[in-house]
Amino acid sequence: MSTQKTIRTRRGLALVAGSAALALTLIGCSGGGEAEPAPERDLGTPVAGEIQEGALDGVTLTFAGSGGVFQDGQTEALWDPFAAASGATVNQDAFDAGKLKAMVDSGNVSWDIVNTTQFDTARGCGTLYEEYDYSQIDISKIPEGTITDKCMVPQILYGLVVVYNTDKFGDNPPTSAADFFDTEKFPGKRTVSQSTYVDPQTVEFALTAQGKDITSLETSDIEGAFDMYKDLGDDVIGWTTGAQAQQQLESGEAVMGLVWSGRGYGAAAAGAPVAPMWDEWMIMVDSNGIPKGVKDPQAAFAAVNYSIGAEQQAKMTELTSYGGVNVDAKPEVDDLLSEWITTERLDTGIAPNVDFWVENYDALSAAWAGWATGN
Repeated sequence: MSTQKTIRTRRGLALVAGSAALALTLIGCSGGGEAEPAPERDLGTPVAGEIQEGALDGVTLTFAGSGGVFQDGQTEALWDPFAAASGATVNQDAFDAGKLKAMVDSGNVSWDIVNTTQFDTARGCGTLYEEYDYSQIDISKIPEGTITDKCMVPQILYGLVVVYNTDKFGDNPPTSAADFFDTEKFPGKRTVSQSTYVDPQTVEFALTAQGKDITSLETSDIEGAFDMYKDLGDDVIGWTTGAQAQQQLESGEAVMGLVWSGRGYGAAAAGAPVAPMWDEWMIMVDSNGIPKGVKDPQAAFAAVNYSIGAEQQAKMTELTSYGGVNVDAKPEVDDLLSEWITTERLDTGIAPNVDFWVENYDALSAAWAGWATGN
């Protein structure tokens, strides 16, 4: 089962806006500036995973996701069933941060729901993203603490985890963030993100290794975190895409990696001798974001509400390996995938300090730029 997201996925705050993706030309509620106002509908009391049959006949929505087999899995598990039940047409496109901003700035928004990170919706809440009307969303089964701003409903749960080579360390595995930086006890090369996207949780992981309380950070902590990685010297290598991180683990080039849980699972599924460390892992959440100026917010809310049903989320996990966002979801997974599911291990994970990173983005992005470019 291939589970990976493509490079278009934002695993943190955008440092540089990407090139605009090829867009679909769409008609309906996602159309141009001359579109008719969306009608008011009585959709009843929202229940996650449900929609009145034919309630959105004639409506066209567009979901902009991260592409590849992950978006294919979402389409099969979430959006196609929603279309069949509601009567809406749901088109697929590729998310691009620069394109989203251009749409919002021009007032011609052709996306209705996007796959982005909790940091992105928090930073752009009210400017790039609409605030949710939670009276139209049944969030009663959303895992506690995963709604971190007013412009998001969680889409998936995954993690930034230490993945280690079991041939090297199977008898003495790492059990803490500090172990990742202990090259005497755990010799060999480590791989860490040096992508063009700013990743606050790579910083938080190093601060956790220092014994810092993530709920109480200061801007002076940021440079100290990068010093931890730089002090690894020749024992640290960078990855710029999830695919590269997975390849480094599969080939043995890295005996340990700080990588997305889906990429660790991908390496294990390909036969690599790797395992996850579930002590002090970093909880990551992707958001369902609604672009600012969306033509039919009620229809977008209804689609998100349907997508977070237990049945839909279970199937999404089965198709993609990523954790669902409904506590009643019971995916049927094999023994290998069960070792990598984040939703069963939230008690040992560390949630990010989203507010701190929104307030201190400039300091973070400057430090990240130096780290990503090796300066």
